[in-house]
Amino acid sequence: MTWETLRDLIRDEWLILGLLLLWSLAGLTVICERFYSLWNVLPKSEAFKDRVIAAIEAQDLPKAVALSETSNEPLAEVFDKGLKTYKKYPDKTAAVVTSQRLAVTSQFKRYLWALGTVGSSAPFVGLFGTVVGILKAFQSMAAAGTGGFKVVAGGIAAALVATAAGLMVAIYAVIAYNYFVARVGAIGVQYKLFCEEFLMALGEMKTSPAPAEAIKPTKTEAAADSAA
Repeated sequence: MTWETLRDLIRDEWLILGLLLLWSLAGLTVICERFYSLWNVLPKSEAFKDRVIAAIEAQDLPKAVALSETSNEPLAEVFDKGLKTYKKYPDKTAAVVTSQRLAVTSQFKRYLWALGTVGSSAPFVGLFGTVVGILKAFQSMAAAGTGGFKVVAGGIAAALVATAAGLMVAIYAVIAYNYFVARVGAIGVQYKLFCEEFLMALGEMKTSPAPAEAIKPTKTEAAADSAA
């Protein structure tokens, strides 16, 4: 393809190629943002989980609450909600942790719909540009009053560039979309395991005897001791 032909293609189909360029940039933006957000979420969440469970196993619930309130990890939202529920309504802790976990893990899918849209529709946008280019090639042939394949071959070849551009955008978008869907699924499985460990630690804490310093006499018991 000569430079003149490419120049004519850009001039004639600037709308289609411009749209594909914008979608390509949008797809790359989502890929970079999701990769930055997800690439190390599991190691950090696991380290946070270990610290919270260690505090619970040490019967230090205030420390576990403080860790959950000050951490920026997504898992901290789940544990913080669970710990606050445990202090007031222990029997509802598991249900609250589960619902909060699902809410947090759903946020990992943020913007993936845009990536899926780019991957599924880019080929059709490119094909539309090709159809428009072919129509223009035949119109040019009719206007010139000549026929034959050689007359329209250049126009058709140039128009097919739109399809190639659409496929290029779609290929990387679909690959990235499938990768992130699998990644989010793996994170969701690990978060479920982390929450099960968290609930088991709370269950053991519930059945463990309270430390002596944590047991305070009631007002009635204190009054009886004073009277004695």
